[in-house]
Amino acid sequence: MANSRQIVALNVGSQRVSMGVFSKTNKNALILDRYATRLIVLDPSAEGMRLTKVGEAVADLVQELRVKGGVANYSVSGQSVFIRFVKLPALDDTDVEQLIRFEAQQHVPFPLDEVVWDYHLLPANGLEREAVLVAIKAEDLDSLNDEITSHGLSTGKVDCTQTSLYNAYVDSYPEEKEPVMLIDIGAKSTDLIYSEQGRFFTRSISAGGIFVTSAIAREFNLPFVEAERLKITSGLVSMSNGQTEGLDPATANLATIIRTAMTRLASEIQRTTNHYRAQMKGSAPVKAYLCGGGSSLPYTKEFLEDKLGIPIFFFNPMHNVGVGSGVDVNTISREAFTLGGMIGTAINAVDRASLNIDLEPTAVAKKRANQKKMPAIITGAAIAVLGAAAYAVTGYMGVEKAKQTLSGVSPTVSAIKSEQSALRLKEQELKKMDATLASYQQLTLQRYGYADIIKHLLEQSEHKNYPYWFTDFEPVAHFNPEDATQITGYSVIKDSFLSDKNTSLVENIRTETAANSANDGEENAVYSVNAIRLTGLAKRSEGGQKLIQDLQAKMDANKDSLFTFKDGDRKLEVRQIMELGAKDAKVDAAAGAFIPFKLVLPLKTPIPVHFNK
Repeated sequence: MANSRQIVALNVGSQRVSMGVFSKTNKNALILDRYATRLIVLDPSAEGMRLTKVGEAVADLVQELRVKGGVANYSVSGQSVFIRFVKLPALDDTDVEQLIRFEAQQHVPFPLDEVVWDYHLLPANGLEREAVLVAIKAEDLDSLNDEITSHGLSTGKVDCTQTSLYNAYVDSYPEEKEPVMLIDIGAKSTDLIYSEQGRFFTRSISAGGIFVTSAIAREFNLPFVEAERLKITSGLVSMSNGQTEGLDPATANLATIIRTAMTRLASEIQRTTNHYRAQMKGSAPVKAYLCGGGSSLPYTKEFLEDKLGIPIFFFNPMHNVGVGSGVDVNTISREAFTLGGMIGTAINAVDRASLNIDLEPTAVAKKRANQKKMPAIITGAAIAVLGAAAYAVTGYMGVEKAKQTLSGVSPTVSAIKSEQSALRLKEQELKKMDATLASYQQLTLQRYGYADIIKHLLEQSEHKNYPYWFTDFEPVAHFNPEDATQITGYSVIKDSFLSDKNTSLVENIRTETAANSANDGEENAVYSVNAIRLTGLAKRSEGGQKLIQDLQAKMDANKDSLFTFKDGDRKLEVRQIMELGAKDAKVDAAAGAFIPFKLVLPLKTPIPVHFNK
């Protein structure tokens, strides 16, 4: 029988699987009784074997730590999850969950029925609130969960490396108030976590230990596994400015290769910090904590200190976690910086976490849903049993005796019926709340729709090799790419997101609205903005083709792009979305070396516009 005061925490990384067994005291304090780690070194070409190797590592850890039959709380690698930050208007807590579900549909790059997701509300910033969304493909999580539970474990809480690491940081450094950055160098990626006064932000960089190993393998023409062994046994980061005095030639050459690879990592960290400061209005970190298996290369800390210009310390997640007699203190001191994800998972399991994330695998979600239904099932069974008992008693004891028995049962039945009536009232309240939420969702679109599109457009339309710029931005309705004459003939919506001016549409929309409303008797109408028209100037010598090619290449490469160059499965032709030159010859001539253009960018997801007659 599993020990209810025992916490099993498992951190599943790309190259490292760590498991710890903790004791829990009455005050949710944790003591690490024992732990172990398994490394998984695979050539990137053998990625399909990773899940099997994870299962083998879990089986070894279950046997070594003697936790078969226990409940495993685990965190998944940040490489597998999607983390998004969404801003929310000031709403009652009763409306938040439905609104976040709506936001999740906009931000998660897969249909919600194909992912497992959870969220946590961050501290309010003025009138607005922010939430962190964590999502993972359901099939990926289910496959991992099946592999873990097949070795004698059941599923507890499931979070991700970034949130568990943040929970470990907040738990270990509760007095830290200055802006801080955590640098978690993993195998496939490096996770950066920014923290300041309760704020949380994270982003992953596609540069980790495997990136360094691959550079060594290329330079020395070695198999990946051999290059990894060479990195671990002889690797180090060369001193500042690439100096390698005192090293033998082979080690010096290896250190230089590693330094070159690590230079890219440092540049990506600086760029992410600039993004955090500019886009998230965060403060520059005054120091950093280094963690993860990739941090174990000698002189990594000193190299990053030199490149980033801030003091860096090795992360210690054990400040508020006790050490049992089964753990060697010297060993845990050397390896603590690699155990942040495992410690944070244990902290989440005892409800001590700052970010409470629980990603439920499909089978677990169904089981928990059925457990929630059990009270109602028991109540129904009780009613059936009471009814059958009353019937049997009536036949056996006679009518008078049955009346006495029924009189004793009636209060229970009446109470149950009263509860049923109360439930019906709650269902009606929920329906009203859903209707209110729909209006909130509409207001949210109207509030943020244009701003998101303009921001996205600016990110996608940056150019370096040739000049073009936009002079006007207009949302449009009824755009039909099959009609080549419609580039300037569709309905342009202006001021449609102003709450008290939602009727300022062009005359043809007014006419259609009046006709439709007369037919169906409705007091308002809903139209969809299905494209954006851009007016601007481009270099005449390029004929506008460079503009189209540039935008199309960037948007096709970006799966999260709001725009599309396709109509169904067919690619749109230039003539369907772009008009070069002004209709007025004088205006065209006055443009000189530049040519006026009108460009229509169809939206992947139309935006509904609600307005009163």
